Amino acid sequence: MKKTALSESLGSVFRLRPNPIVTKTKKPIKESVNSWTLLAFPDQNTLVLQHNHSDYRIEVPAIHVRGHEPPDMIVIRGQVFLNDGQKFSFEPFTEGMSVNDPAKLVEDPTNRESTKLYAILKPHEGKLVSVRFHKGEDGTVYSSIEAILQEVTPHFVKLHKEAMTITFEGTQLPSIKIPEVKKTIHLSFILYEEDDEKDSRPRLVINHYHWEPEL
Repeated sequence: MKKTALSESLGSVFRLRPNPIVTKTKKPIKESVNSWTLLAFPDQNTLVLQHNHSDYRIEVPAIHVRGHEPPDMIVIRGQVFLNDGQKFSFEPFTEGMSVNDPAKLVEDPTNRESTKLYAILKPHEGKLVSVRFHKGEDGTVYSSIEAILQEVTPHFVKLHKEAMTITFEGTQLPSIKIPEVKKTIHLSFILYEEDDEKDSRPRLVINHYHWEPEL
């Protein structure tokens, strides 16, 4: 493994091979959400990676990284397990064990840092934004919500949707409780829509599976 190349790739997005396994289901995560940003490489000893579809943050010892396969893959001599409570575990492979074929590159590489979007969104940190969802390749928008743009970094935004209760006055229907939602989403998965109206909230358009991913 070329440590220098990885050190120069901080902020880039990678697929992991083998795909991390969700402990609860005992299945690998889907390729559509096998997307991780290399946040840090302290002393070139440990890779710190943030999942781009949830709040999982994992650490992999560099000694167990077999290679950095351009353009968007990191091959590991071991297995990452995603446990409940955003916790993880890592089990190195024993001698003789092999991993998935690293030559099987995936589609949709998103390894570019969006500095323009960061500059646009940073002034709105801590304020309400509109989040519009699309689903499928045609990009059809089918629902929208309001959320607080809690934090903006050069690589991620953190969105917060407060809990709420919907009641139906004058009926016997039970109230509906909608739980609080906190999401960390990579900038490369967000589209920004301009609005002609003055003082309107920023509109962020994302695919719905980034809000409710199926690992």
